[in-house]
Amino acid sequence: MAKVPTDDSTGNALSRHSALLATKLHVPRLRPGFVSRERLSCRLDQGRDLGVTLVCAPAGFGKTAMLAEWAREGNRPVAWLSLDAADNDPVRFWRYVAAAVDRVRAGAADRACALLSDGQRPVLQAVVTALINDLAAADEISIVLDDFHVVDSLPVLESIAFMIDRLPPGVNLVLAGRAEPPLPLARWRAGGRLAELRADELRFSLTETGLFLREMTGLDLPESLIASLYDRTEGWAAGVQLAGLSLRRQPDIAGFVAEFSGSHRYVLDYLTEEVLASQTEQVREFLLETSVLEELSGPLCDAVTGRADSQVLLEYLETSGLFVVPLDEVRGWWRYHHLFAELLRVNLLNDRPDRLPALHRAAAAWHERHGSADAAVRHAVAAGDLTWAARLIEQHVETLLRLSEGATIRRWLAALPAETLRSRARLSAVQAVMGVVDGQVEAAPPLIDQTVRA
Repeated sequence: MAKVPTDDSTGNALSRHSALLATKLHVPRLRPGFVSRERLSCRLDQGRDLGVTLVCAPAGFGKTAMLAEWAREGNRPVAWLSLDAADNDPVRFWRYVAAAVDRVRAGAADRACALLSDGQRPVLQAVVTALINDLAAADEISIVLDDFHVVDSLPVLESIAFMIDRLPPGVNLVLAGRAEPPLPLARWRAGGRLAELRADELRFSLTETGLFLREMTGLDLPESLIASLYDRTEGWAAGVQLAGLSLRRQPDIAGFVAEFSGSHRYVLDYLTEEVLASQTEQVREFLLETSVLEELSGPLCDAVTGRADSQVLLEYLETSGLFVVPLDEVRGWWRYHHLFAELLRVNLLNDRPDRLPALHRAAAAWHERHGSADAAVRHAVAAGDLTWAARLIEQHVETLLRLSEGATIRRWLAALPAETLRSRARLSAVQAVMGVVDGQVEAAPPLIDQTVRA
Protein backbone atom coordinates (compact mmCIF):
# COMPACT_ATOMS: atom_id res chain seq x y z
CA MET A 1 0.00 0.00 0.00
CA ALA A 2 0.92 3.65 0.16
CA LYS A 3 4.41 4.53 1.32
CA VAL A 4 3.51 7.94 2.73
CA PRO A 5 5.55 8.89 5.81
CA THR A 6 3.81 9.82 9.02
CA ASP A 7 4.08 13.29 10.53
CA ASP A 8 6.71 11.92 12.93
CA SER A 9 8.91 10.74 10.06
CA THR A 10 8.57 14.15 8.47
CA GLY A 11 9.81 15.76 11.65
CA ASN A 12 12.79 13.41 11.87
CA ALA A 13 13.74 13.99 8.26
CA LEU A 14 13.57 17.74 8.71
CA SER A 15 15.45 17.86 11.98
CA ARG A 16 18.63 18.73 10.09
CA HIS A 17 16.78 20.91 7.59
CA SER A 18 15.20 23.31 10.08
CA ALA A 19 15.17 26.23 7.63
CA LEU A 20 12.91 24.35 5.20
CA LEU A 21 9.12 24.36 4.99
CA ALA A 22 7.74 20.92 5.78
CA THR A 23 4.55 21.62 3.84
CA LYS A 24 6.51 21.63 0.56
CA LEU A 25 7.43 17.98 1.18
CA HIS A 26 3.92 16.67 1.89
CA VAL A 27 2.07 14.61 -0.70
CA PRO A 28 -1.20 16.58 -1.07
CA ARG A 29 -4.28 15.04 0.48
CA LEU A 30 -7.02 13.88 -1.86
CA ARG A 31 -10.06 16.11 -1.61
CA PRO A 32 -13.66 14.98 -1.02
CA GLY A 33 -15.25 13.85 -4.26
CA PHE A 34 -11.92 12.85 -5.79
CA VAL A 35 -12.33 10.41 -8.67
CA SER A 36 -9.66 7.75 -8.93
CA ARG A 37 -7.91 7.69 -12.31
CA GLU A 38 -6.37 4.26 -12.43
CA ARG A 39 -5.53 4.53 -16.13
CA LEU A 40 -3.19 7.44 -15.41
CA SER A 41 -1.57 5.68 -12.45
CA CYS A 42 -0.82 2.78 -14.79
CA ARG A 43 0.81 5.18 -17.26
CA LEU A 44 2.98 6.57 -14.46
CA ASP A 45 3.93 3.05 -13.39
CA GLN A 46 4.94 2.20 -16.96
CA GLY A 47 7.19 5.25 -17.10
CA ARG A 48 9.12 4.47 -13.93
CA ASP A 49 11.72 2.29 -15.66
CA LEU A 50 12.53 4.95 -18.27
CA GLY A 51 14.13 7.34 -15.78
CA VAL A 52 12.24 10.59 -16.31
CA THR A 53 8.51 11.28 -16.63
CA LEU A 54 7.17 14.61 -17.90
CA VAL A 55 3.62 15.58 -16.89
CA CYS A 56 2.85 18.70 -18.89
CA ALA A 57 -0.54 20.39 -19.26
CA PRO A 58 -2.12 23.82 -18.68
CA ALA A 59 -3.43 24.78 -15.26
CA GLY A 60 -6.52 22.98 -14.08
CA PHE A 61 -5.90 19.59 -15.73
CA GLY A 62 -5.52 17.73 -12.44
CA LYS A 63 -1.77 17.08 -12.58
CA THR A 64 -1.18 17.41 -8.84
CA ALA A 65 -4.23 15.36 -7.86
CA MET A 66 -3.27 12.56 -10.25
CA LEU A 67 0.29 12.44 -8.94
CA ALA A 68 -0.89 12.60 -5.33
CA GLU A 69 -3.12 9.56 -5.87
CA TRP A 70 -0.25 7.68 -7.52
CA ALA A 71 2.14 8.61 -4.70
CA ARG A 72 -0.29 7.61 -1.97
CA GLU A 73 -1.57 4.39 -3.48
CA GLY A 74 1.58 3.06 -5.14
CA ASN A 75 3.95 0.37 -3.92
CA ARG A 76 7.21 2.35 -3.88
CA PRO A 77 8.38 5.43 -1.95
CA VAL A 78 7.75 8.81 -3.52
CA ALA A 79 9.78 11.87 -2.49
CA TRP A 80 7.56 14.91 -3.07
CA LEU A 81 8.57 18.55 -3.53
CA SER A 82 6.11 21.36 -4.32
CA LEU A 83 8.15 24.07 -6.00
CA ASP A 84 7.73 27.84 -5.92
CA ALA A 85 9.59 30.77 -7.47
CA ALA A 86 12.00 31.03 -4.51
CA ASP A 87 13.38 27.60 -5.43
CA ASN A 88 15.24 29.13 -8.36
CA ASP A 89 18.05 29.58 -5.86
CA PRO A 90 20.19 26.50 -6.74
CA VAL A 91 21.37 25.83 -3.19
CA ARG A 92 17.85 26.18 -1.82
CA PHE A 93 16.50 23.92 -4.60
CA TRP A 94 18.89 21.07 -3.86
CA ARG A 95 18.42 21.45 -0.10
CA TYR A 96 14.73 20.76 -0.64
CA VAL A 97 15.36 17.85 -3.01
CA ALA A 98 17.76 16.28 -0.51
CA ALA A 99 15.25 16.78 2.32
CA ALA A 100 12.46 15.22 0.22
CA VAL A 101 14.60 12.16 -0.49
CA ASP A 102 15.75 11.95 3.13
CA ARG A 103 12.13 12.01 4.26
CA VAL A 104 11.20 8.75 2.52
CA ARG A 105 14.61 7.07 2.35
CA ALA A 106 16.51 7.95 5.53
CA GLY A 107 20.20 8.20 4.72
CA ALA A 108 19.70 8.26 0.94
CA ALA A 109 20.90 11.86 0.72
CA ASP A 110 23.55 11.91 3.45
CA ARG A 111 26.51 13.01 1.34
CA ALA A 112 24.50 15.68 -0.49
CA CYS A 113 23.17 16.99 2.83
CA ALA A 114 26.71 17.15 4.20
CA LEU A 115 27.91 19.23 1.25
CA LEU A 116 24.92 21.55 1.56
CA SER A 117 25.38 22.04 5.29
CA ASP A 118 29.11 22.56 5.77
CA GLY A 119 28.91 26.36 5.69
CA GLN A 120 30.88 26.65 2.42
CA ARG A 121 29.51 27.63 -0.97
CA PRO A 122 28.81 24.18 -2.50
CA VAL A 123 29.67 23.20 -6.07
CA LEU A 124 26.36 22.13 -7.60
CA GLN A 125 27.83 19.33 -9.68
CA ALA A 126 29.46 17.89 -6.56
CA VAL A 127 26.15 18.06 -4.68
CA VAL A 128 24.23 16.34 -7.48
CA THR A 129 26.97 13.75 -7.93
CA ALA A 130 26.83 12.95 -4.22
CA LEU A 131 23.04 12.61 -4.37
CA ILE A 132 23.27 10.31 -7.42
CA ASN A 133 25.82 8.11 -5.62
CA ASP A 134 23.64 8.00 -2.49
CA LEU A 135 20.58 7.04 -4.56
CA ALA A 136 22.54 4.35 -6.42
CA ALA A 137 23.13 2.63 -3.10
CA ALA A 138 19.49 2.92 -2.00
CA ASP A 139 16.36 1.03 -2.98
CA GLU A 140 13.93 2.17 -5.68
CA ILE A 141 12.47 5.65 -5.33
CA SER A 142 10.47 8.17 -7.37
CA ILE A 143 11.07 11.91 -6.97
CA VAL A 144 8.18 14.22 -7.90
CA LEU A 145 8.95 17.89 -8.61
CA ASP A 146 5.53 19.52 -8.79
CA ASP A 147 4.96 22.94 -10.42
CA PHE A 148 8.27 22.61 -12.25
CA HIS A 149 7.20 25.40 -14.62
CA VAL A 150 8.26 27.97 -11.98
CA VAL A 151 11.90 26.92 -12.43
CA ASP A 152 13.72 29.21 -14.87
CA SER A 153 17.16 29.36 -13.23
CA LEU A 154 19.81 28.13 -15.67
CA PRO A 155 22.01 26.60 -12.91
CA VAL A 156 19.04 24.65 -11.55
CA LEU A 157 18.00 23.44 -15.01
CA GLU A 158 21.57 22.45 -15.92
CA SER A 159 21.99 20.53 -12.67
CA ILE A 160 18.66 18.73 -13.19
CA ALA A 161 19.77 17.71 -16.70
CA PHE A 162 23.09 16.52 -15.25
CA MET A 163 21.22 14.35 -12.74
CA ILE A 164 18.79 12.91 -15.29
CA ASP A 165 21.63 11.93 -17.64
CA ARG A 166 23.15 9.92 -14.78
CA LEU A 167 20.14 8.53 -12.93
CA PRO A 168 20.90 5.13 -11.42
CA PRO A 169 18.54 2.20 -12.07
CA GLY A 170 15.46 2.23 -9.86
CA VAL A 171 15.30 6.04 -9.62
CA ASN A 172 12.49 7.84 -11.43
CA LEU A 173 12.26 11.64 -11.67
CA VAL A 174 8.81 13.12 -12.38
CA LEU A 175 8.64 16.73 -13.62
CA ALA A 176 5.12 18.18 -13.50
CA GLY A 177 4.23 21.65 -14.73
CA ARG A 178 2.18 23.87 -17.01
CA ALA A 179 4.84 24.37 -19.67
CA GLU A 180 7.49 22.22 -21.32
CA PRO A 181 10.78 22.83 -19.48
CA PRO A 182 13.89 23.95 -21.40
CA LEU A 183 15.63 20.59 -21.02
CA PRO A 184 17.03 18.15 -23.63
CA LEU A 185 13.70 16.34 -23.93
CA ALA A 186 14.25 15.41 -27.59
CA ARG A 187 17.48 13.59 -26.74
CA TRP A 188 15.86 11.71 -23.86
CA ARG A 189 12.84 10.91 -26.00
CA ALA A 190 15.00 9.56 -28.84
CA GLY A 191 16.98 7.51 -26.34
CA GLY A 192 13.83 5.90 -24.95
CA ARG A 193 14.34 7.48 -21.52
CA LEU A 194 11.32 9.81 -21.42
CA ALA A 195 7.70 9.01 -20.55
CA GLU A 196 5.16 11.79 -21.20
CA LEU A 197 1.63 12.58 -20.08
CA ARG A 198 0.07 15.54 -21.85
CA ALA A 199 -3.25 17.38 -21.71
CA ASP A 200 -5.01 14.94 -24.05
CA GLU A 201 -4.32 12.07 -21.65
CA LEU A 202 -5.15 14.11 -18.55
CA ARG A 203 -8.57 15.18 -19.76
CA PHE A 204 -11.50 13.56 -17.96
CA SER A 205 -13.22 10.86 -19.95
CA LEU A 206 -17.00 11.00 -20.24
CA THR A 207 -17.27 8.35 -17.51
CA GLU A 208 -14.89 10.24 -15.20
CA THR A 209 -16.81 13.47 -15.81
CA GLY A 210 -20.04 11.79 -14.76
CA LEU A 211 -18.50 10.25 -11.64
CA PHE A 212 -16.92 13.55 -10.62
CA LEU A 213 -20.09 15.60 -11.12
CA ARG A 214 -22.28 13.13 -9.26
CA GLU A 215 -19.79 12.89 -6.35
CA MET A 216 -19.45 16.66 -6.17
CA THR A 217 -23.08 17.71 -6.50
CA GLY A 218 -24.88 14.73 -4.97
CA LEU A 219 -27.31 14.99 -7.90
CA ASP A 220 -28.50 12.16 -10.12
CA LEU A 221 -27.66 13.97 -13.35
CA PRO A 222 -29.00 12.59 -16.63
CA GLU A 223 -26.42 11.17 -19.01
CA SER A 224 -27.39 13.73 -21.66
CA LEU A 225 -26.54 16.67 -19.37
CA ILE A 226 -23.22 15.09 -18.36
CA ALA A 227 -22.39 14.57 -22.03
CA SER A 228 -23.21 18.22 -22.76
CA LEU A 229 -20.95 19.47 -19.96
CA TYR A 230 -18.25 17.04 -21.05
CA ASP A 231 -18.38 18.43 -24.58
CA ARG A 232 -18.32 22.02 -23.36
CA THR A 233 -15.45 21.56 -20.91
CA GLU A 234 -13.59 19.14 -23.20
CA GLY A 235 -12.76 17.09 -20.13
CA TRP A 236 -10.88 19.98 -18.50
CA ALA A 237 -10.82 19.12 -14.79
CA ALA A 238 -11.04 22.71 -13.52
CA GLY A 239 -13.95 23.45 -15.86
CA VAL A 240 -15.78 20.34 -14.68
CA GLN A 241 -15.15 21.28 -11.05
CA LEU A 242 -16.40 24.82 -11.58
CA ALA A 243 -19.46 23.51 -13.40
CA GLY A 244 -20.19 21.22 -10.45
CA LEU A 245 -19.98 24.13 -8.00
CA SER A 246 -22.48 26.11 -10.05
CA LEU A 247 -24.81 23.15 -10.62
CA ARG A 248 -25.40 22.86 -6.87
CA ARG A 249 -27.23 26.17 -6.89
CA GLN A 250 -29.05 26.05 -10.24
CA PRO A 251 -32.86 25.79 -10.12
CA ASP A 252 -32.90 25.06 -13.85
CA ILE A 253 -30.05 22.61 -14.42
CA ALA A 254 -30.96 21.84 -18.03
CA GLY A 255 -31.14 25.54 -18.86
CA PHE A 256 -27.78 26.19 -17.21
CA VAL A 257 -26.11 23.37 -19.15
CA ALA A 258 -27.69 24.55 -22.42
CA GLU A 259 -26.25 28.05 -21.96
CA PHE A 260 -22.88 26.90 -20.72
CA SER A 261 -20.36 27.28 -23.52
CA GLY A 262 -17.11 28.91 -24.52
CA SER A 263 -13.36 28.23 -24.62
CA HIS A 264 -11.42 27.21 -21.53
CA ARG A 265 -10.54 30.76 -20.53
CA TYR A 266 -14.08 32.08 -20.87
CA VAL A 267 -15.53 29.05 -19.11
CA LEU A 268 -13.22 29.68 -16.17
CA ASP A 269 -13.99 33.40 -16.05
CA TYR A 270 -17.74 32.81 -16.26
CA LEU A 271 -17.93 30.07 -13.67
CA THR A 272 -15.58 31.80 -11.25
CA GLU A 273 -17.91 34.80 -11.31
CA GLU A 274 -20.81 32.43 -10.75
CA VAL A 275 -19.07 30.79 -7.79
CA LEU A 276 -18.02 34.05 -6.19
CA ALA A 277 -21.42 35.62 -6.71
CA SER A 278 -23.12 32.74 -4.92
CA GLN A 279 -21.02 33.10 -1.76
CA THR A 280 -21.94 35.21 1.23
CA GLU A 281 -20.38 38.65 1.49
CA GLN A 282 -18.32 37.37 4.42
CA VAL A 283 -16.82 34.53 2.38
CA ARG A 284 -16.24 36.72 -0.69
CA GLU A 285 -14.40 39.31 1.40
CA PHE A 286 -12.27 36.60 3.01
CA LEU A 287 -11.39 35.09 -0.38
CA LEU A 288 -10.38 38.44 -1.85
CA GLU A 289 -8.34 39.65 1.10
CA THR A 290 -6.43 36.39 1.60
CA SER A 291 -5.65 36.08 -2.11
CA VAL A 292 -2.47 38.14 -1.48
CA LEU A 293 -1.03 35.12 0.38
CA GLU A 294 0.91 32.30 -1.26
CA GLU A 295 0.03 29.92 1.59
CA LEU A 296 -2.82 30.13 4.08
CA SER A 297 -3.14 29.27 7.75
CA GLY A 298 -5.70 30.31 10.33
CA PRO A 299 -3.36 32.57 12.35
CA LEU A 300 -1.85 34.18 9.25
CA CYS A 301 -5.27 34.88 7.71
CA ASP A 302 -6.50 36.29 11.04
CA ALA A 303 -3.54 38.69 11.09
CA VAL A 304 -4.15 39.83 7.51
CA THR A 305 -7.94 40.17 7.62
CA GLY A 306 -8.43 41.18 11.25
CA ARG A 307 -10.77 38.23 11.77
CA ALA A 308 -10.72 35.63 14.53
CA ASP A 309 -12.37 32.73 12.69
CA SER A 310 -10.08 32.16 9.69
CA GLN A 311 -9.38 28.53 10.60
CA VAL A 312 -13.10 27.79 10.52
CA LEU A 313 -13.48 29.56 7.18
CA LEU A 314 -10.52 27.72 5.65
CA GLU A 315 -11.95 24.37 6.70
CA TYR A 316 -15.32 25.44 5.27
CA LEU A 317 -13.67 26.37 1.96
CA GLU A 318 -11.96 22.98 1.81
CA THR A 319 -15.07 20.96 2.53
CA SER A 320 -17.07 23.12 0.08
CA GLY A 321 -14.65 22.40 -2.74
CA LEU A 322 -13.80 26.08 -3.16
CA PHE A 323 -10.34 25.63 -4.69
CA VAL A 324 -8.22 25.37 -1.57
CA VAL A 325 -5.46 22.76 -1.69
CA PRO A 326 -4.33 21.27 1.66
CA LEU A 327 -0.57 21.38 2.21
CA ASP A 328 -0.34 19.12 5.25
CA GLU A 329 -2.16 16.33 7.02
CA VAL A 330 -3.53 18.29 9.97
CA ARG A 331 -5.47 21.16 8.37
CA GLY A 332 -2.83 23.68 9.29
CA TRP A 333 -1.87 25.08 5.87
CA TRP A 334 -3.57 25.46 2.51
CA ARG A 335 -3.14 27.33 -0.74
CA TYR A 336 -5.62 28.44 -3.35
CA HIS A 337 -5.72 26.75 -6.72
CA HIS A 338 -3.33 28.84 -8.82
CA LEU A 339 -5.91 30.02 -11.35
CA PHE A 340 -8.48 30.74 -8.68
CA ALA A 341 -5.90 32.80 -6.76
CA GLU A 342 -5.00 34.77 -9.88
CA LEU A 343 -8.63 35.64 -10.55
CA LEU A 344 -9.22 36.59 -6.91
CA ARG A 345 -6.25 38.95 -7.09
CA VAL A 346 -7.58 40.56 -10.26
CA ASN A 347 -10.94 41.10 -8.55
CA LEU A 348 -9.22 42.54 -5.46
CA LEU A 349 -7.16 44.91 -7.59
CA ASN A 350 -10.24 46.06 -9.50
CA ASP A 351 -12.65 46.31 -6.56
CA ARG A 352 -10.48 47.32 -3.59
CA PRO A 353 -7.07 48.57 -4.72
CA ASP A 354 -6.81 50.77 -1.63
CA ARG A 355 -6.78 47.65 0.59
CA LEU A 356 -3.70 46.09 -1.01
CA PRO A 357 -0.96 47.99 0.91
CA ALA A 358 -2.57 47.28 4.30
CA LEU A 359 -3.04 43.58 3.49
CA HIS A 360 0.57 43.20 2.41
CA ARG A 361 1.82 45.13 5.45
CA ALA A 362 -0.10 42.83 7.79
CA ALA A 363 1.27 39.76 5.98
CA ALA A 364 4.83 41.11 6.14
CA ALA A 365 4.52 41.79 9.88
CA TRP A 366 3.21 38.28 10.58
CA HIS A 367 5.97 36.63 8.56
CA GLU A 368 8.62 38.81 10.22
CA ARG A 369 7.38 37.76 13.67
CA HIS A 370 7.45 34.11 12.65
CA GLY A 371 10.90 34.16 11.04
CA SER A 372 9.74 33.77 7.41
CA ALA A 373 12.20 36.25 5.94
CA ASP A 374 11.53 35.59 2.24
CA ALA A 375 7.77 36.06 2.57
CA ALA A 376 8.25 39.11 4.81
CA VAL A 377 10.48 40.80 2.22
CA ARG A 378 8.07 39.96 -0.61
CA HIS A 379 5.07 41.43 1.19
CA ALA A 380 6.96 44.51 2.38
CA VAL A 381 7.94 45.26 -1.23
CA ALA A 382 4.36 44.64 -2.40
CA ALA A 383 3.14 47.05 0.30
CA GLY A 384 5.44 49.71 -1.12
CA ASP A 385 7.40 49.97 2.13
CA LEU A 386 10.91 49.75 0.67
CA THR A 387 12.58 50.96 3.86
CA TRP A 388 11.05 48.06 5.76
CA ALA A 389 12.06 45.64 3.00
CA ALA A 390 15.63 46.97 3.09
CA ARG A 391 15.80 46.57 6.87
CA LEU A 392 14.55 42.97 6.61
CA ILE A 393 17.15 42.17 3.98
CA GLU A 394 19.88 43.67 6.14
CA GLN A 395 18.77 41.54 9.09
CA HIS A 396 18.76 38.24 7.19
CA VAL A 397 21.38 38.61 4.46
CA GLU A 398 24.25 37.22 6.58
CA THR A 399 22.28 34.02 7.19
CA LEU A 400 21.74 33.57 3.45
CA LEU A 401 25.42 34.26 2.76
CA ARG A 402 26.33 31.50 5.23
CA LEU A 403 23.87 29.18 3.46
CA SER A 404 25.28 30.18 0.04
CA GLU A 405 21.79 31.13 -1.18
CA GLY A 406 23.13 33.82 -3.47
CA ALA A 407 20.24 33.68 -5.92
CA THR A 408 17.81 34.63 -3.14
CA ILE A 409 20.02 37.59 -2.15
CA ARG A 410 20.15 38.76 -5.77
CA ARG A 411 16.37 38.51 -6.05
CA TRP A 412 15.95 40.56 -2.88
CA LEU A 413 18.36 43.24 -4.03
CA ALA A 414 16.72 43.39 -7.46
CA ALA A 415 13.38 44.20 -5.78
CA LEU A 416 14.79 47.46 -4.39
CA PRO A 417 15.41 50.63 -6.44
CA ALA A 418 19.00 51.72 -7.02
CA GLU A 419 18.66 54.79 -4.82
CA THR A 420 17.64 52.65 -1.84
CA LEU A 421 20.68 50.41 -2.33
CA ARG A 422 22.99 53.40 -2.69
CA SER A 423 21.70 55.03 0.49
CA ARG A 424 22.27 52.02 2.76
CA ALA A 425 25.86 51.07 3.53
CA ARG A 426 25.08 47.47 4.46
CA LEU A 427 23.25 46.78 1.19
CA SER A 428 26.02 48.44 -0.83
CA ALA A 429 28.51 46.17 0.92
CA VAL A 430 26.38 43.13 0.11
CA GLN A 431 26.33 44.18 -3.56
CA ALA A 432 30.13 44.35 -3.51
CA VAL A 433 30.37 40.89 -1.91
CA MET A 434 27.99 39.40 -4.48
CA GLY A 435 30.02 40.97 -7.28
CA VAL A 436 33.15 39.25 -6.01
CA VAL A 437 31.26 35.95 -5.53
CA ASP A 438 30.02 36.17 -9.14
CA GLY A 439 33.52 36.82 -10.43
CA GLN A 440 32.82 40.47 -11.29
CA VAL A 441 35.77 41.80 -9.31
CA GLU A 442 35.89 45.04 -11.30
CA ALA A 443 32.44 45.96 -9.95
CA ALA A 444 33.59 45.83 -6.32
CA PRO A 445 35.67 49.07 -5.97
CA PRO A 446 32.88 51.49 -6.97
CA LEU A 447 30.46 49.63 -4.72
CA ILE A 448 32.93 49.84 -1.84
CA ASP A 449 33.23 53.60 -2.46
CA GLN A 450 29.45 53.79 -2.48
CA THR A 451 29.39 51.91 0.83
CA VAL A 452 31.78 54.38 2.41
CA ARG A 453 29.70 57.33 1.20
CA ALA A 454 26.50 55.73 2.53
